[in-house]
Amino acid sequence: MFSNKVKGYLSLIASILINLIDGNLFSFPNLIPYYQSYLYYEYNNKEQISLMQLYFIAPVGMCIDMIFPIFMGFLDIKYGIRILTIFTTVCIYISQIIMYFSVKYYLLIISYIIYGLGVSATYYQSVKNCWKYFPDKKDLMSGIIFSSFGLGSFVFTSIADYIINPDNIPKEGKYYSKEISYRYLTYLKFFIICLVIIGAISIILNFPFEEENEIGNNNNEIIDIGNNKDIIVKENKNIPLKKIVLSLEFVKCLSIAGCTLIFGYLLSNIYRNFGIEKKLDENGMHTLSKVFTLLNTFSRIIWGIICHKFKFRIPYLIIIINQIICGCLIYFSAYKLATYFIVVCLAVLSYAGHVTLFPNLIWTKFGVEHSVILLGIVGIFNGLSALIGPFLTLFIKESKDYLITFLVGVAPSIVSLILTIFIKTNRMNIDEKNIKDIKEISEENENEEN
Repeated sequence: MFSNKVKGYLSLIASILINLIDGNLFSFPNLIPYYQSYLYYEYNNKEQISLMQLYFIAPVGMCIDMIFPIFMGFLDIKYGIRILTIFTTVCIYISQIIMYFSVKYYLLIISYIIYGLGVSATYYQSVKNCWKYFPDKKDLMSGIIFSSFGLGSFVFTSIADYIINPDNIPKEGKYYSKEISYRYLTYLKFFIICLVIIGAISIILNFPFEEENEIGNNNNEIIDIGNNKDIIVKENKNIPLKKIVLSLEFVKCLSIAGCTLIFGYLLSNIYRNFGIEKKLDENGMHTLSKVFTLLNTFSRIIWGIICHKFKFRIPYLIIIINQIICGCLIYFSAYKLATYFIVVCLAVLSYAGHVTLFPNLIWTKFGVEHSVILLGIVGIFNGLSALIGPFLTLFIKESKDYLITFLVGVAPSIVSLILTIFIKTNRMNIDEKNIKDIKEISEENENEEN
């Protein structure tokens, strides 16, 4: 009915929309002060769930989000992106219904496990589908779609602030007023309505990629095999998945991702509350939250363009060096809103840069076909990194020392820096048997053209 070009643009729109919903996963840390007050009144003016416990809710979802793409990758191959979009919409709907009707801590954890499971079904898979429709613009597709994920956090955090506390009224002691706190439920109703509408549109517009019967179809790519000339090959059919997973190069990729993200997750989880504890202006912290998520959103498009022009190594080295500097300065910058504002905004650029550049390293080195499964394996380590942040936050409660926590969080970035200097960024080595298979494919393509 539609050409692949039309299907590609419709799928891109669908991917942007479903990632807006997925990105709301990162809104919860920004809304913890409201939610904590709501729980306080629900438990009859008693604190049954501590702030430290609330810090674990979103990272649990992030952990599941990062781990389960390894399984969703196989489901994507078998069922396609449209079925996975249905799965995502249903999971997030169930998650938010649980949040609306329950205040039991174990159910809150379960709700975000379900949310993370839903996100894991479409986060990388939607990007992979668009990579296939736009093989010459993979970097740009990554930037656009990943930016929509970040935009989701900005949009829904801003809407939540407007619905719950439009006048930026400060807390009455430790909690917001009862009237403000119960508006959290109003916000949840709004989000559920948005979820149903946006999810339905995404399901309709998402088209799993299928090759057209024409020369130079979109599922071919050109690679360099050393002394041999560049030849057209089918997506990654030449490199077995087992060989990739057991390779030293993939282990390096695992280490880079895990070490870089520890500080990124820590920053996202506590920067707002740390600023509030330092008695920084409430309105200023609201503004910082909006700017933080905007930068996390739109800088991903810029990082995608930079990656397309300069490839991986140089931009990623800049990302890590910037993160190390910001991690060392963030504690000292909090004496004043302006300096804290600058350091936090610079730090989030590194987080956004990693999220955009790293998936492109995976498909560049190992091909598109296995990319979601490989990113799922990487996600296991990323998930562990996501949980390190709350444990470091728990350390804050015991020691009251944010400085040590920030320094411990940023230290693994030094490992990432060293590995990035030495990692190979070109396509994974292909042995003689693979080269023979590739040449046969190339000859078949030449015969088809003739």
